Amino acid sequence: MSVIHNIIYKRPLEISRLDKFISTIEGATYEDRGEGIFYFWIDKKSTRGFDITLEQGYIEIRNTILSNKYDYGLTNKIVAEILALTDGIIYDEDEKQVSNLPIFDNEKIIKTEIHDCENIQVLFKVQEDITIYGPIRKVYFGKRIHEQFKEFKGVQLKEKMFDLILTVNYRIPNFEYGNIMKVGNSEEDKKIMKLLANNTDCIIDKYDYILLDTLAKQPLIITNEILNSMLPSNWQLVDEFTIVAPITDKSEWKKLLTNAKKFDLWNEFTNN
Repeated sequence: MSVIHNIIYKRPLEISRLDKFISTIEGATYEDRGEGIFYFWIDKKSTRGFDITLEQGYIEIRNTILSNKYDYGLTNKIVAEILALTDGIIYDEDEKQVSNLPIFDNEKIIKTEIHDCENIQVLFKVQEDITIYGPIRKVYFGKRIHEQFKEFKGVQLKEKMFDLILTVNYRIPNFEYGNIMKVGNSEEDKKIMKLLANNTDCIIDKYDYILLDTLAKQPLIITNEILNSMLPSNWQLVDEFTIVAPITDKSEWKKLLTNAKKFDLWNEFTNN
């Protein structure tokens, strides 16, 4: 579910020169992800951002599903600059030369935004959970979000989905993710677990198991789905699984532990 263009260059791209150009675009930023991959986005506005990958003899431009007009607009600007800096020629996925720029015009952007959102809505019906990666955080779509969005279509659906992505990425507190552990003897049986204690503000992501610290010898073990059904009153579930979890008062934490104990999966976990 990506759109790929390739630039065949005559001169290698100098990232320092591209960096200088990016600094002239309001809100634009990028991250060097290693191995020739650079990720670009517009802060506070992009839903997905996009990648360029420096390959031998060519540069790959990759846009992904649920990108918005800011992602495509930034792509257009950076592609034009790369073509100028490298004296390059750009080709689409069918290896046809793209002679008319920008590669994403307004009509195509509008159609693609809506088409992507409608495709994700269809996937809700056949997949339990869908995860997309935003510039800052992952965003989770699932049954609960489907229920909220199922009556919307077209532009309204697009606005709802994009607003959710922007909220998770830019509008919630920038809390840490806290103590995350990996357990298991191999990749096949590896489990991702979060230890949750009421001593720091945090963001709760999707994990295989969540461990609740009871101050006893062993913690309570539950899943995200169980936790989502018994959140303290000052915690906020912002998508299917992402929770903003500030420190709650002692009575709320005690209530959470009491409720979670009814669903404790310790025996199930230790027997697997």
